[in-house]
Amino acid sequence: MYTISGSDATTEIEDAVAILNWMPSGLEMALPSSFLNAKPDFSKVALVGHSRGGKVVFGLALGLRNSILQYSAVVGLDPVDGNAKGIQTQPPILRFSQHSLNLGVPTLIVGSGLGSLKRNYLFPPCAPEGVSHQAFFFDSSAPAFHFVAKEYGHMDFLDDDCKGAQGKLSYCVCKNGPSRSPMRRFAGEILVVFLLSDDQFLISFFLPIYLF
Repeated sequence: MYTISGSDATTEIEDAVAILNWMPSGLEMALPSSFLNAKPDFSKVALVGHSRGGKVVFGLALGLRNSILQYSAVVGLDPVDGNAKGIQTQPPILRFSQHSLNLGVPTLIVGSGLGSLKRNYLFPPCAPEGVSHQAFFFDSSAPAFHFVAKEYGHMDFLDDDCKGAQGKLSYCVCKNGPSRSPMRRFAGEILVVFLLSDDQFLISFFLPIYLF
C-alpha cells in the first residue's frame, strides 16, 4: 500500500478502486493455471483490511470513491483512523456517533487488546484508543459484529517472519502477544464463518464479544 504512511489515505482508496475495477476483466486471466476453471462471483465481493487498510475498506464502503462493483461485506482487522480523536488521517472515517456508518452490508471488526498500549516510550500505540476497533464498532450500523483478542497485539495478524525494514519494524513498534499464529487463526476462522454464514446465524452466534 505504501512505503511510508503519510497523513492522507486517499491515494490508497483510489488504488483499491482501480484494482476492484480491473478485477471483472483481468482477474481470471491473472489466476494461476490451477484455477483455470474458477469463475469468480463478482456479485459477492467482501472488503477486508488491516490497520490503515481497515480505514481504506470503510472508505470504499462509504462511497468516498466509487467502483463498478457492489460490496457484500466489510471486515476491519484492528482498523485505525489516525492518532487520536480529533487527529484523524485524511479522509476521516469515524464520526464518533453510534450507528452513524451505514454501510448497508454486514460488518465484522476484529480488535487487539494490546493495540492501544505503548510498547515503549519511543513509539505511540499502534491502534490508539478512540480511533481503533472499539470506535469503528460503535459507529457501525447493524448488522455489525465485534471480537477482541485481549492478549494479542496490532501486528499479530502478520506472518511470523516479515522481511525487509518494514517487516523488522513490525516486531518492535507495537506491543505484541506471545506469538502471532494464534491471532491469525482466531481472526481467520472468524472471518471464514462470517463470510459463509447468513445474517440470522451470525446474529445468534456472533453477537457476544469473544475474548481470549
